[in-house]
This record gives sequence, structure tokens and C-alpha cells, in this order.
Amino acid sequence: MKPAKTYKIILWMAILPLIMLPASCERMEDIIVEGFNCADCYQAKPTYVRLSVFVTINSENPYVPLTVYVGDFEDNVIDRVDTSYSKSFWLDVKPDRYYSVKAEYKDGSKTVFAIDGDEVRLKENTTDCDAACYYQKGGYIDVRLK
Repeated sequence: MKPAKTYKIILWMAILPLIMLPASCERMEDIIVEGFNCADCYQAKPTYVRLSVFVTINSENPYVPLTVYVGDFEDNVIDRVDTSYSKSFWLDVKPDRYYSVKAEYKDGSKTVFAIDGDEVRLKENTTDCDAACYYQKGGYIDVRLK
């Protein structure tokens, strides 16, 4: 065998795996179909979903006490009491419910409350991904100071 032909064979053997890599079975990145990210979808129906809460952290409020309610704040059904030490806070909650959050801030000698709520729903997607799966809709609460 000529050295030039051997060189070409070795070169093709090195390049061929690089060409075939994008066609392999495992995905290198998330698949997004018309705004739907299949990586955010779970095949097994989750028992809990994420409730995201956004708060204001500043020099006067290095932490923010939070009260989480199931339903409207006015119904006073407390799910839990917690404290956020960062601007973004999340907790696991049961899906298909409305949640309200009350944040407590200091403003000099006064106490200021911020209240917001959102419904967290679990939806099923049967068309966009390889298999039917569940995803979260909603669950974003903004109790930042304005």
C-alpha cells in the first residue's frame, strides 16, 4: 500500500467520527420546538413543582421574611414561613394551586409588606417531544420593592 493512500485512510478515519457526531443518538443540546423546551419536561408526573419568588435584597434588608399562603393572602391559609437571603428564592409546592406570598421589608422605622400571587399548573405535552411529558406553567411571584 502506498504511503499517500494510507495517509488518506487514516485521515478519513479521524474525520469520519467528527462528521457522524451530530447524528449520534444522544443530543448535544436542548431541543426547542416553537418556544417549547423539551429539557424542561418530565416524563413522570411530578408531585411538586417550583414556585419562584423574587425579592429585594439591599443594605436595609439583607434578608426578607416570607409567608407563603395556599390560595389568596386574605384567606390566611399559611403553607410555610421562610426567609430569603438572595434576590431569587424558590421552593417546592404542590401543583395546580394558587399561591400567595407576603414579603416583609424594613423602611427606616416602618415595616412594609409586599404581596403577590400566581397559579402553578402542571400541564401535559403530548406533541412536541419524543414522548408525552409534563411541564410547569406559572409559579412566578414578584414581591420586590418598587
